[in-house]
Amino acid sequence: MIAGTTEKPDFDVVTTWRLEAEPEELTAIVLDPDLIHLWCPSVFLDSELVERGGADGLGMTIRLYTKGFLPHSFFFVARIVDLVPHRSMTIAVVGDFEGRGEMSVVPGPDGICDARLRWRVRVMHPYVRRFVRLFRFALVANHKWAVRYARRLMQEEVFRRRRRSNGFTRAQATFPHNLPFFRAWQRRRAARRGWIEPPPAEAIAERSADAR
Repeated sequence: MIAGTTEKPDFDVVTTWRLEAEPEELTAIVLDPDLIHLWCPSVFLDSELVERGGADGLGMTIRLYTKGFLPHSFFFVARIVDLVPHRSMTIAVVGDFEGRGEMSVVPGPDGICDARLRWRVRVMHPYVRRFVRLFRFALVANHKWAVRYARRLMQEEVFRRRRRSNGFTRAQATFPHNLPFFRAWQRRRAARRGWIEPPPAEAIAERSADAR
């Protein structure tokens, strides 16, 4: 449940996948937020560092503009509120989503990592929220599509860094967000809703925390 309420998250979705990578390589990618929208442009339309946080990444805060295969998109602020270096992190989110994401990796043999993401959030997007119950299946599928695509592009990013290449993937967002004028309009919507100025760190933690 969301702290301070009797409401459950709209979504509690777990996805797992495998990557040919060392945990330290994945940490380096996740803690380099200014490049997220470059190596994964089909899911992360934009990313911006708000606060660097500690040397290990604790407290890092970023703005994210994301989408899946459905035509809507989401703006939210994400903050790392707990972590075990190179093994797990908890990310509090506020904005069009409010809740938490819990990410973990388990290294295996032959340089293979098993990764897990648990996404527990309420949808606060002003238009999507009214249809959550009706289109739950489609919204879950949208989330899983985004995770699956991000996994593939993260693997490409691991290989790019190993090659020390300056070339990023040519993947694009799905329609209509592949159109520059539409993305500009969406950014204006986000600015009106306060995405440009994130709430204080304490407010992020309070609004996103799950009751235990």
